[in-house]
Amino acid sequence: MRTPSVKGSLMVGAVVTVRRLRDRGTVSAEALAARLSKEATLLLDQKIEIARWYPISAFCELIDVDWEITGQRAPAYLERQGATTADRLFDAKIYQQLEFAERSGKVDTRERLVRQSKLITTITGTLYDFLTFGVRLGSDELEVVYGNASPFGETLIHTTVGFMNQINQRQGSSRRWRGRREGADQVVFTMDLPERFSS
Repeated sequence: MRTPSVKGSLMVGAVVTVRRLRDRGTVSAEALAARLSKEATLLLDQKIEIARWYPISAFCELIDVDWEITGQRAPAYLERQGATTADRLFDAKIYQQLEFAERSGKVDTRERLVRQSKLITTITGTLYDFLTFGVRLGSDELEVVYGNASPFGETLIHTTVGFMNQINQRQGSSRRWRGRREGADQVVFTMDLPERFSS
């Protein structure tokens, strides 16, 4: 069975962040070795290739360490980290979905909103190799559903909210996303619709 994995373009940020904590003496190498799996520990001294796949479990471990040490387990910290990651990937110009998102701006119909959401959501499929995706449009909210999501750690729900909110901001929208787990294998992100889209 294939190991659920994350793209190096995301892993590099997690590795660099924890490596800095270690190298600055914020946390000792011994403390990290005690907290992290051998796999995650070894990544701290490797060159991370942005196009390669890495185990999602190691990625979640690294993000969790930073969240506890630097973020003091505040969800807002992870949301800021997700927004920073979105900006880094926008600026790198390596994902067409993000270039499209920034160019397209606000939409004017419910149908275009769903179509644009589906297209932008494909960015997640290029970053995580195990998730399935769906977009649902209710009377007053838009939902993006991640299936096969049991390896998708709780910390990633918060970073993804920040990532998606930053996409909105770069499109000129002040709308905010919320995320929640619905059962072991499904994560749902919800955004309230503007009144003009309410049915």
